[in-house]
Amino acid sequence: MGGDHNPVWANCNGDVYDKEIDETNAVHSLEHGAVWITYTDKAAATDVSTLKERVKKTPYTLMSPFAGQSSPITLSAWGKQLSVDAASDPRVEKFLTKYVQGEQTPEPGAACTGGKMA
Repeated sequence: MGGDHNPVWANCNGDVYDKEIDETNAVHSLEHGAVWITYTDKAAATDVSTLKERVKKTPYTLMSPFAGQSSPITLSAWGKQLSVDAASDPRVEKFLTKYVQGEQTPEPGAACTGGKMA
């Protein structure tokens, strides 16, 4: 995840979107150090709910549906991606801990507010 993207980021201050968002805005958020959690209709409702609550409490995260992915749940950071079947996978917490404003961030501390809302 990374590369060409929209000049406007998607708000990523614990923002949860109920509809798909433009991935080029979300990629810009990753450049700011955000982790974007996406899910398909194959994700269990309880997993989606658990992740939404986690995102709402975590600055530099955002979450939205994304029908075009192969796994039920995917976590993306700049240059990093993890696909899982369930929110309870222990790698989810490790990914968030390591990559929210992690060393891979090209623009650490850049805003996650004032961007585009879905």
